[in-house]
Amino acid sequence: MNPLGNAVMMHKARRRERRLHLAMATLGLAAGGGFLLIGAYRWTFALSNYGPAVVWRWGAAWLGFGLVFLVVGLIGAAWVIRWHWLSVTSFENGLQIQRRNHISTLTWGEIQAVLVSGVTYGVLGLIWGSRSTLRLELSGGRKLRFPDTLAGLAQLITTIKRQVYPRLLKEYLQHLRNGQPIPFGPLQVRPEGVVKGQRRLSWSEVASAELKDGRIVLKTNQRGAPIRVRANSVPNAEICLQLIQIHAKQINPKGGRAS
Repeated sequence: MNPLGNAVMMHKARRRERRLHLAMATLGLAAGGGFLLIGAYRWTFALSNYGPAVVWRWGAAWLGFGLVFLVVGLIGAAWVIRWHWLSVTSFENGLQIQRRNHISTLTWGEIQAVLVSGVTYGVLGLIWGSRSTLRLELSGGRKLRFPDTLAGLAQLITTIKRQVYPRLLKEYLQHLRNGQPIPFGPLQVRPEGVVKGQRRLSWSEVASAELKDGRIVLKTNQRGAPIRVRANSVPNAEICLQLIQIHAKQINPKGGRAS
């Protein structure tokens, strides 16, 4: 019996992207090698028969095309080597990660931080695509990274957060009760308040905390600009926000609300 329990869902690299990059690798390397061979032959032939004055005219274009196709092929080959055989299967008690010649497992209890970052592609306000990346920080300092070439990455992220966040929230609350600060990337949640760099807010000074436009925004009821931090730079961003809201509301019932 699998110690991780029953399998829930398998996530593999999208078939379309596997085919695309495999074609890039095959055609790029083949065409690049062919162009380079022809260019080298023409270069040598021109040098032997007409002299160095004409070698660029005879061979440069072929060599240039060969280098371009070779770069395309190498990019495709690098992707294939790294991601083509990747699959991530979620189980009741953890994850199984399979690469080309290696299978590893991890339990939900080994995951210490979840960080999701995204890039949007567009110009002048017109967005034509976006890419997300999931990063996991594990006990022992290990780190894992999964690109959105995995089919159903958003669902995998939701599954991991649902399994991991309740345990982490309970641990963090106990740390704060014991007087221990908790780092969240550029933010630090402390028993007495929130710290970002040289700026400190006590719980009584936190008027509201919210996630807005991809940023954690902490508004203060004192003079001063809100604290803004990109959510994709904050591990366990939702837990960080929840801790701030909980403690600010305990000190100031009107504070800590998600406005």
